[in-house]
Amino acid sequence: MSNPAPDETGPIEPPAVVFARLTDVPVDALDKLIEATHEVYADLNKVLGHPYWGDLVFHQGAAIKALKEARICLEGLRSEAIGARNTELGITVATAVADGERYYAQTEDDKAELVDRVLRPQAPGASHLYVWDRPHEDPDAAGPYQQIRIVTDAEAEVGVLNFTEESEEGDLDSWHTLNPEPSADAPALPFDAGSTLKFPRNAVLPFRELRAALDEFTRTGQRPSAVQWQAARWGDL
Repeated sequence: MSNPAPDETGPIEPPAVVFARLTDVPVDALDKLIEATHEVYADLNKVLGHPYWGDLVFHQGAAIKALKEARICLEGLRSEAIGARNTELGITVATAVADGERYYAQTEDDKAELVDRVLRPQAPGASHLYVWDRPHEDPDAAGPYQQIRIVTDAEAEVGVLNFTEESEEGDLDSWHTLNPEPSADAPALPFDAGSTLKFPRNAVLPFRELRAALDEFTRTGQRPSAVQWQAARWGDL
C-alpha cells in the first residue's frame, strides 16, 4: 500500500506539531487491554472441557502475542516521534544513570543538577551520562552512540571521565580524561564498584574541570573539549 498523497489544499502544519501528536499514541490503553486479556484466562479455566475451550485458549494466546507486538511498535513510534519533535525544536535531552535510577533533563538548569548528581552519587560505583534527541529510557534498545562514564571520589572532589563512542557498524572508541600534571596523591579509581580494573592516576581531575566537561557534553553530546583526553588504558599508573 502506498502512502497517501499530501493534501496541498489544507493548512500546512509545522513538522514539530505533527510529531507532537504522534507522541500521544495510546500505549497506556494497550497495556490495559493486554492486562484484561490476560485476566480472561482464569475465566476460561472455569469451562475446561467445553468443546470450545481449546479454540478459545488458542485465540486468547494469539491475541496476547499480537497485542504485545503492537505495543512494541507503538512504543517505537512514540519514541521516534519524540526524537523527531525535539530535533525540529533544537531540543536535546540528557539522561543520567546514577544509583541504579534514570534521570532526565532538558533545560540548562536541570542539566546542571544532573551533572551534580553524577558527580556525587549516593552509593559507590560508576554513573553514566547520555545526550540524545529523546530520553534514553530502555537500556536494551538502540540508543545514543556516545556516553560518558563518571567515577568520582566525592569526598576528595576528584574523579575520572571515560568517553565511549560507537560507530554505526558497532566499533567502539574509548578515551579517559588526561591530567597533564597528575598529583602524586591521586587515587586509583575503579572502573565500577568492586571492579579490579583501575583508571590510571593521570586520568584523575578535580571536580571543577569535570563539571566543565560534563556541562559541555550536556549541551553538545560530543566529546568535550574542556578537558584533555588519552586513549583508554587500565592500570595504576
